[in-house]
Amino acid sequence: MSDLIRYRRAIAALLGAVCAPLAVTTPPDLADFADAGGLILRGHLAEVYANAWNQAGPVQLLISRLLVAAGHPDGTPALPVIVLTGAAMVAGAMWLCRGSLRRELFAALLALLWVLAPLPWNGHPAELAIPVLWAYSVKLGRDRRELAAVAALALGVAIAPWAILGIPCLLAAAPWRRALPAGAVAAALGAASYLPFVLTGHFAMFRLKWGFSAGTLPSLLHLHDVTWGLRLAQGAIVAGGVALIALRCRRDPRAVALVPLAAGLLRVATDPIYYPYYWFPVAVSSVLLLAVDRRRPVLAGLIGYLAALAESGNWTVGGSLGCLALVVFLAVTGRTDVAGKSGETEATFPAVAATR
Repeated sequence: MSDLIRYRRAIAALLGAVCAPLAVTTPPDLADFADAGGLILRGHLAEVYANAWNQAGPVQLLISRLLVAAGHPDGTPALPVIVLTGAAMVAGAMWLCRGSLRRELFAALLALLWVLAPLPWNGHPAELAIPVLWAYSVKLGRDRRELAAVAALALGVAIAPWAILGIPCLLAAAPWRRALPAGAVAAALGAASYLPFVLTGHFAMFRLKWGFSAGTLPSLLHLHDVTWGLRLAQGAIVAGGVALIALRCRRDPRAVALVPLAAGLLRVATDPIYYPYYWFPVAVSSVLLLAVDRRRPVLAGLIGYLAALAESGNWTVGGSLGCLALVVFLAVTGRTDVAGKSGETEATFPAVAATR
């Protein structure tokens, strides 16, 4: 038994490597995104967003080009990439939760479930960086490195436009007078990454109309199409919810995970379209929450497992709202603990406190 504990991360990495190829699929849109990235590299900017189907950011298009170069032209990743990614995800989740055997095991099993989803190959791999950038911006803001926080958020928007939903996370790191100008600059810089394509006069991104997925909350509106007008309304709702959670978590070290997790869940709960990979940013944030919440690892882990169950069972609304309720509970109860027991906070969250 002692050898199993000693080599637990190596064993977990092996399990991730073995399981990863079992569920791998061709990532949706990756080949098309890679083609668009090739247009950027060849300087054909007018063609990149000439068709409305392309809703990815320019940075994601370039990353997709690199991913396809390492795999097959249809977007299927190469087997070594699949194996190494699965191993890294499971072992990395354990490493984040180091210091507690129980949390490491929770994290390893949770990561293994998401590998079988399969994360990241059943989605847009580059978008997994967005919740990480949100979390990092909170840390940078708390370190009073506003310019770096702005750059992290702007990079997220350059990966995918929906990353703008997480900009209010800065409210967890700074007061209004600092967070609002920084957020405005981050949004402007993120939008500026699309400007070279807009100036070509062939920018059709905002012309796209989506259909409704059955069972989503917006489908109750009985509208015919999802336009960018409805997307803006959704964005306002999500950003407002993120702002409320961020304000509540201003003195909570777990804000680096709670706020990105809330943003991801609000996006899933309010989106008129359902794709399984919409849960993947939630998966990343839930593992991060398990890493930073040392007082309630069972409750933190429950959010991740419930999200994995909801993704696999296509329980979009109920699963996302259930997870969100648990996030709100942690945010509301955690702030009192942190604010009232500052000495205990440093001992309870040593990894986070050391970065502040």
